[in-house]
Amino acid sequence: MSAVLEDLGRLASCSSPARLCPTAWCVASALAAPHFLYAFIWFRPHVWRGWFGAKAVDAFALCGALGKLLQFGAVAMWLACSLPRGLCLDPSVISLPQWLAALVLFAYGQSLNAGIFRAIGTAGVYYGFKLGHTVPWVTGWPFDTVAHPQYVGSVLSVWGLIALLWGQAQRGALLSLGAYWTALYVVTGAFEQHA
Repeated sequence: MSAVLEDLGRLASCSSPARLCPTAWCVASALAAPHFLYAFIWFRPHVWRGWFGAKAVDAFALCGALGKLLQFGAVAMWLACSLPRGLCLDPSVISLPQWLAALVLFAYGQSLNAGIFRAIGTAGVYYGFKLGHTVPWVTGWPFDTVAHPQYVGSVLSVWGLIALLWGQAQRGALLSLGAYWTALYVVTGAFEQHA
């Protein structure tokens, strides 16, 4: 426990943690875990409904939120261990084009995410139509813009973060992270589209 507290103290003082550094496999597993859950519920919704009954969508939404915490926590710890100053970024080395790219990608990505929640609600986002809920069929915003707007929004947000980190973390590692995270959303979108 003292090692954990020591590493948290190091993070707070803009230093890299000494012991809490996840391996690449841990980060990859944390990023993939929610997508395995999505696939399980997509292909076996009756099992999920059996476990959670009328609260199946709420349980999925909670697991989805916990999955995002797991993903971003793993990536944050990996970054903290990769950067000399931990999670304390140096804004002076972020160029104006980086700031603009990060802002545009993240803002548009989050507008797609917010738009899908407004359009079809929590039940629609969390496979409610497979879990016994009636979900409206929507052809307007954001569905009239791109296929799988929530996944495209998430991917754009990830690349916005990568644009902000460019030059502060290893470029190859950032590109690998972005490509892998994007591939997870592509696979999830593909099985939803074709299954």
